[in-house]
Amino acid sequence: MVWRLIQRAGLQHLGNQCLAALVLGCLIGRLAPGFTQILQPLGAIFLQTSQIVVMPFIICELVVALGSLEERGLRILLRSGLALLSGLWLLGCLAVVMMPGVLPPVVYSAFFSRDLLQPVEPVNLINTYIPDNIFSALAADNFPAVVLFSGICGVLLQQLPERRQLLEPLSVLRTLFSRLNRLVARIIPLGILALSARNAASFQLEQLIRVQGFFLMGLVGLLAMTIALAGLILSCTPLNARQLWRICRGPLALTASSANVLITLPVLASNLREELAAACPDAPQEAFDELVPSLSVGFALPGLGQIMALSFLPFAAWFVGQPLSTTAVAGLLGTGIPTVVGGIKTAARAGLLQAGLPLDLLQLVHLSGEWLYRFEKVLTLEGLIVLAVGSFCASSHCLRIRPLRIVATAGLTAAASLSLGQGSRHLLSQSLAGRYSNDDVVLTRQPLWSRSIQNVESEGTSQAVTLAAIRQRGVLRVGIRSDGLPWAYRNRSGRWIGLDVDLMEELAESLGVRVSLHPASFSALELLLDRQEIDLAVGGIQDSPVRAARHQVSNGYQTVHLALVVPDQKVSMIQTLPGKPLARPLRIAVSDPQLINRLLQEQLAERLGAPGKPAPLVLEPISDKRRFFAEDGFKQVDALLTTAEGGAAWSVLYPQTTLITPFRGDLAGQMVILVGGNDSSLLLYLNTWLARTRSSGALDALERYWIEMRSPQRQG
Repeated sequence: MVWRLIQRAGLQHLGNQCLAALVLGCLIGRLAPGFTQILQPLGAIFLQTSQIVVMPFIICELVVALGSLEERGLRILLRSGLALLSGLWLLGCLAVVMMPGVLPPVVYSAFFSRDLLQPVEPVNLINTYIPDNIFSALAADNFPAVVLFSGICGVLLQQLPERRQLLEPLSVLRTLFSRLNRLVARIIPLGILALSARNAASFQLEQLIRVQGFFLMGLVGLLAMTIALAGLILSCTPLNARQLWRICRGPLALTASSANVLITLPVLASNLREELAAACPDAPQEAFDELVPSLSVGFALPGLGQIMALSFLPFAAWFVGQPLSTTAVAGLLGTGIPTVVGGIKTAARAGLLQAGLPLDLLQLVHLSGEWLYRFEKVLTLEGLIVLAVGSFCASSHCLRIRPLRIVATAGLTAAASLSLGQGSRHLLSQSLAGRYSNDDVVLTRQPLWSRSIQNVESEGTSQAVTLAAIRQRGVLRVGIRSDGLPWAYRNRSGRWIGLDVDLMEELAESLGVRVSLHPASFSALELLLDRQEIDLAVGGIQDSPVRAARHQVSNGYQTVHLALVVPDQKVSMIQTLPGKPLARPLRIAVSDPQLINRLLQEQLAERLGAPGKPAPLVLEPISDKRRFFAEDGFKQVDALLTTAEGGAAWSVLYPQTTLITPFRGDLAGQMVILVGGNDSSLLLYLNTWLARTRSSGALDALERYWIEMRSPQRQG
């Protein structure tokens, strides 16, 4: 039905159909999101079908085109292609250096994310371009390796006297795959419709608000670069604006909806042949044969979009209030361009480390991924069009340099960049003023589950700690760490809340009793347990052998990972320790005395230092984590050793600090409940109840709500 409507609207050209499908899909996704489930299989079929035909098409085109070229044509192609590619890289680098001017000052913090603990493997350029097996590269969609292999085969074929014997059957295959691509092209509008509807339905405005600085910076860069590239093509080639639009419209709609440039290459190549043939009627066939090689090689190398995606690094520095100098941005580009082939996340991680920025900023890549990747792919597509058109015109000797148009293009680009940049900066300044509210999320939190049993805060008295005694008195006495955020803390209204508080209220409901809370420092809680003035102690307590020898300890109910909370001005110092060791020991505060031991100190030193050169450090005990965040706390120590799960909440309350995870997921422990007395029945009941709570999904819900600070997933 939709297809008939498109045709009846007079949109017979594929490019117009693609644009109409993009608009219609966005409307369906926003106005009727439930309908996207019906379209989802269509989108999957389109993507998979497109992927199947692209690789064989590219291989045949590369081998036949390069194998058919004469040596002179190959030299022209390489010379013009390298010159254009270098120019595009230079433009992209210039844009990355200038784009941060859009950004005003901002206050930053982020909640905990599991991504902080995931290792990111460094990019291996050798494996990327030279895999062990070309067939495995085909199966893995390793496009750079396939292009390099096919390109070398085509160049070597050019030197064989018997090359015509192979080129003839390959030409037949080339025609076959071209027809197959034309067949697939018929369903492109339907694929765009399904993909754009899905993306529009899943788009969340609140995510855009959180990273609107990156969105506006990227949008300004995209618009300015589009003006510059379009102006260059119109100033230096025979193409007019209408022909350029006909080349771009279909591939742009397909790229914007799918965030995939690879599947647009056959359509783009077809559009280029059609429009360039009209604009350059005297061009030799050899020039047309070079189009797909130009597109393929340009796509296999770092493109304009990938380079401009590196603007994430100066944005990330701005986000944490540590803006980078122009020299620093240029240095990041020098190392980022070779690694960006492995993906934005890989290049971003390497750049964050090089700049001494917190690695938890990688969350922003995921948060903004839906439109960040589309900006990148659209810019990559535009760069490929410039590369292909420029190489074609250079090879066919139909370049038309118009100096006045070039000057006008430069002026228009500068004016657009300045006006859009100033407008975006003003808009951001207005919208971000007083917008920091993550601390409010923490301090206004309410219990996850409504309970008829209300907790009370009271003084403890010495009483027997047994399962029978708790049930008889009708009160479960729970000691909570006063610095146990986010497991136990006071919200803005003065109520004790947190993961462990909710957990204890759930336990009390299971026992049929009330909860009596006894906040105290950790050392005081252990004394209360010894005197049997409380039954249990919670609030973010990690297991340890010494603790298990002194008290009864429950089974672990949550895995946590050691991390550091660091003042913003010391993040770079700590993250660059492997390459820039300090002349003094690193001073790390520890609020849990049971964590201080020789083994842990050696593990921390090894991971913070260079291989074979542990970083000298001193672990200094403090009675309360809040002492670290006091006015003079940062002067006395360099970092606070805590858990990544808890440290994120502290850094939110104190945004002048940052959570860093140099140990990733290696140094893990378990959160436990300390049990007073020696009643085995109480410990058995507690462990069995914890196991059932875990299996029911309640613990997972608590972790999402209190650790990741997500919206409630369950009401009870």
